[in-house]
Amino acid sequence: MYLVWLYTVQQHYRMLTGLLLLLLLLCGAGRGADSSLNMALEYVQQTAAENAVHYLPVAVSPTSPCGRALSTMVEDLQRNLTWPAFMMDSWGKNTDGILSGNKYNGLYDECVTAASPDSTIKGKYCRIHPSRLGNLDVEATFAHQQLPLGRAPGKLDFSLVREWAQKPRMTIFPEMEYGTCMPNVCTKEELQDSLAQYLVPTGVFPAVIFCEEQDTDLQFTDGDIGFVSLATFLLVLIGCASLVDIYLHFSSSDYLAKGALRYLLVFSAYTNLSKMFQVNLKANPRNITCLHAMRTLSMTWVIWCHQSNIPFPNTANILQVFQKFESILGQTLLNGYPSVDTFFFLSGLLLSYSVLKETKRTRSFNIFLFYSHRILRIVPAIGIMCGFQATVMRFFLSGPLSYVWNMSWQTSCAKNWWKDVTFVNNFIPDGGSCLPQTWYIAADMQMYLVAPLIILPLYFYEDIGKAWLLLLTALSAIIPAAIIYDKNLPPTTLISIDLSLYQKYFNLVYLPPWTRASPWLAGVWVGYIFFKQGNTRYKMSPLVVTVGWTLAAITGLLVVFGMYSYNHFISPTPYELMSCLTYGGLHRLAWGAALSWLVFACHNGYGGVVNGFLSHPVWQPISRLTYATYLVAFPVQYFLFYNSRDVYYFTHINTIISTVGAVVIAIGGALLLSLMAESPIVGLEKILLRPNHGSSPRKPAVQENVEPHVPTNGVSNPAFMTENIITTEKTLEASKTVTAL
Repeated sequence: MYLVWLYTVQQHYRMLTGLLLLLLLLCGAGRGADSSLNMALEYVQQTAAENAVHYLPVAVSPTSPCGRALSTMVEDLQRNLTWPAFMMDSWGKNTDGILSGNKYNGLYDECVTAASPDSTIKGKYCRIHPSRLGNLDVEATFAHQQLPLGRAPGKLDFSLVREWAQKPRMTIFPEMEYGTCMPNVCTKEELQDSLAQYLVPTGVFPAVIFCEEQDTDLQFTDGDIGFVSLATFLLVLIGCASLVDIYLHFSSSDYLAKGALRYLLVFSAYTNLSKMFQVNLKANPRNITCLHAMRTLSMTWVIWCHQSNIPFPNTANILQVFQKFESILGQTLLNGYPSVDTFFFLSGLLLSYSVLKETKRTRSFNIFLFYSHRILRIVPAIGIMCGFQATVMRFFLSGPLSYVWNMSWQTSCAKNWWKDVTFVNNFIPDGGSCLPQTWYIAADMQMYLVAPLIILPLYFYEDIGKAWLLLLTALSAIIPAAIIYDKNLPPTTLISIDLSLYQKYFNLVYLPPWTRASPWLAGVWVGYIFFKQGNTRYKMSPLVVTVGWTLAAITGLLVVFGMYSYNHFISPTPYELMSCLTYGGLHRLAWGAALSWLVFACHNGYGGVVNGFLSHPVWQPISRLTYATYLVAFPVQYFLFYNSRDVYYFTHINTIISTVGAVVIAIGGALLLSLMAESPIVGLEKILLRPNHGSSPRKPAVQENVEPHVPTNGVSNPAFMTENIITTEKTLEASKTVTAL
């Protein structure tokens, strides 16, 4: 293998030297620049003549606009002008790291900024997919991301390596997508016909996937105009409401906010931002403070997992990625699914706790408010993000990868946005959706729809309700195990399984609510326990506390790392039936049980340093934005990826750095989304549907006194001090933030 590489380096040394000279020229090499220019241009002329059939539509008529532009390129190149050299230098070439899966993207910006002195000819970047597969579906080529060397990782075809070692640097190989640059007057069809004329006889079938040039006139559709109009209206409304709010505040005219202006003031960024960033330093027995950090950290885990696979199609060391994933750290990414189960757990906990508290307070259950509250809080934000992705987001994308968004995501979003808004995308996965991450919101919404049938019996028929909840909890573990057994599925989505098997597991086990209900039901149990607990706290012996934390820690580690020996790409351990059924049926319930102990222990004063960390007030502002961040993070990650100009080199450090960037940008976008769609809806709902709850929308929620604290002999916990508590509406508001994730 090393001999092959040595031979490759010797063969390409002269061509690499020519490229280096050209780079030195462009950077200003100083004295001798003219000599470097001549050498570089001579190199470009030679390589262009030898390889033009792979990159330019040379088969066009010389009298056509494209043919005349190509003639001008050749003449100016022979006159030692640099603009055609820039275009040719931007061509994608088989580069270093081919064995690791490096790509031939070329330099997009060098291409589209190249122009003749009179600007009559400009560069147009195109992306080409050569294939041995015969007639290729150009519209579907973007999804045909074959692994290098035409084989699976770990099974390299060394006959191809030897072939590559004997070929010049600009030779094109099947399945290795590459970029080219041609005059902007040439069309995609002319390039396609020319490539086919020269390459098809050699057994290579080229497909020009897309072409793009700089400063293309934007074509606005009716959808674009509609979304821009809506966004502009909302932003103007927010601005006007903020100005009025500031005037009322500093002019001591707060009484005006109780009239018709209150409908405008719900849009005030001045008040809504202050509520988002409000930090409550006072502990109280009904505020489960550790949940703030759990939301935030779970959201970061989700984004981290997504960030590890979104750049995958454009990764320079794609073959090494599989090896890096086989480390212990890699397992937190490959098996990061408990991060989603955490949100199911939090959803069940706060929903059951708030419903039981409200039912006790009113002695009734208002089913209209229960469902309208949920729909009003969730749908507007989803609608805005769907509208953004289906319309104007494409205007913010450019580069060699932007075609993937234009040909796939934007088209799918425009066709399937209704699945996300109606919460059925987890039932109809075929055809894609606009916001793929909203499968979770759909599953959680479906659990929310049946929640009264599960939670209310715990209040009105307590013994029957507990038996009913226990039966459902058992079924939540039995059902996924039965499906896995019947369909011969893996215990979870393993990296080594066949793609069709992965998709089958995803549709039958991963997406449906009846296979994801275990942690949600565990949360319902904890919410019921806290409701019964009230202002008291449980006393536990040191032995019970030690055993509880030990079992919870071991259980959590087993859930995340229990599939380590099976979750390998190279030489994975075959999973046997009992391991498959045990893990596949119980791991989500086990994760919910571990979280139950964590929350219960922290809330009752047995959390120690863990509770000190999770309950720190710094988590509160970010926690309030988790729903909006959940919706914004995926588009932000797509935005960063599809705007990238170069290949991505995967390391765990690079992934962590890019994750931090995505989180920061997503939080900024979440602030804007919350101001446009979340906070105003909260205010309007209070005014229209809950007029007796809270006060003026521009003021913080009024706090009510708790009933006297009942002392017990439990471990001291400041959360059980007799302080003010949030209102039931505030609790429902917090519940929404979690259950909507």
